[in-house]
Amino acid sequence: MEGKDLTKGNLLKNMALLLIPLFLTNLLNSIYSLVDGIWVGNLIGETGVSVITNCYPLIRIITSISSGLAVGTSVLVSQYYGAKDRKKLKSIVGVSYLITLIVGFTTSFLMIITSSLWLKLLNTPFEILDVAKQYLIIYSIGYLFNFILVVIMEAIRATGNSIVPFIFIVISTTINIILDPILIKTGFGVVGTAVATLIAMIIGTVIAIIYVNSKSELLKIDFKYFKFNKKMVLDFFKIGIPVIIENCFLAGMHLLEVKVSNSSGLIGNAGYGVASKVEQFLAVVCASLTTVATVTVGQFIGIKKIKESTNVMKQGLKLTILPIIIVILVVFVFPRQFCRIFVSSQEVISMAIIYISAVRISHVIMPVENLVHGFIIGTGHTKFALFSSTVSCIAEICTILILRNTNLESLAVLGTGVLIWVFTHLTLDSIYYFSNKWQKIVVKKVENEI
Repeated sequence: MEGKDLTKGNLLKNMALLLIPLFLTNLLNSIYSLVDGIWVGNLIGETGVSVITNCYPLIRIITSISSGLAVGTSVLVSQYYGAKDRKKLKSIVGVSYLITLIVGFTTSFLMIITSSLWLKLLNTPFEILDVAKQYLIIYSIGYLFNFILVVIMEAIRATGNSIVPFIFIVISTTINIILDPILIKTGFGVVGTAVATLIAMIIGTVIAIIYVNSKSELLKIDFKYFKFNKKMVLDFFKIGIPVIIENCFLAGMHLLEVKVSNSSGLIGNAGYGVASKVEQFLAVVCASLTTVATVTVGQFIGIKKIKESTNVMKQGLKLTILPIIIVILVVFVFPRQFCRIFVSSQEVISMAIIYISAVRISHVIMPVENLVHGFIIGTGHTKFALFSSTVSCIAEICTILILRNTNLESLAVLGTGVLIWVFTHLTLDSIYYFSNKWQKIVVKKVENEI
């Protein structure tokens, strides 16, 4: 079998070796938006930052759907890989690719034709509305290709190989970094960053397709497996749909946050946009921990070692120590210096600090929260993951609605709402994990299927 069996040998070492290239991959992947923010903030100013800020939650909606497809792929591929079942593995890969093509095209098309409606719903400042629409349309075209790239990378990671996806991202990110300033300065403005991302995504996807077709017998695009196997389609959507809904809820929360930040005007919205770069950086760490837990737990379940999978949590907590230290330095010691990377306006930085000051405690515990959440997803019980996120979203909305009637600055209200979301999420996931209910569900499933 290709890839690496994470259940054999030193578990902490295996998880760390999976985490490092995965972290670097996610870091480089996030640089699409981080680099866009740096170039736009320094070459265009708060107007350009506001364009990206208003488009980002809409892009997250598209990303939410691709993430759900990726999780469905990751959980099933890791389980069949752990069970050494080549036939089922190739079948689920074919199902994943087929569904990704259909859903990816539909999602991108719908976002393009409804772009104006979404931006108006956000109360996007009138002076940037047309530019924001152009940016969103171009980015949406790019995400049609990114759907394919994300699922291919997730399938490769599920076999324990996180190095190859890292190489894909190095190439596409390098292209994006080079093209960004060139296209901005040649008259495209902030829209140039979207064009740069589009080109980078196309090239990254082409390289990924060439790789799996030439180097991976298990994961190559084989059209004879492009058929709707009823059981596998149901399994795929049973895992993937709750994740899609969950992530869409989170994207919806981000829409609400941007809408609230727009009530503080262009400066307030830009301040929120700069502050959210801290969260985008943190999301790199958290997404990496989530994937490591999901893939490793999936492989343990594939070989029917249910109780042993709890070691993933114990060893994973050790992996959160360094990220937590880094986050503490960023949000408690050097928040202003971090903000200066993206914008020089003291007004915008001051607004960003208001948000960071309210939310930073939650940032410290987010790596642990995402580790627990990734474990639950790895067991395949994504319905509880959806429930946990839904309740957390309701808690954040209630907090924002209550505090908006006070004299608090809107960005302080937003930060407090996010803080409540994280604490609620961690509490619910932890209760479920320690209840051991997931073990009973997984044991029953393994007895019936694997």
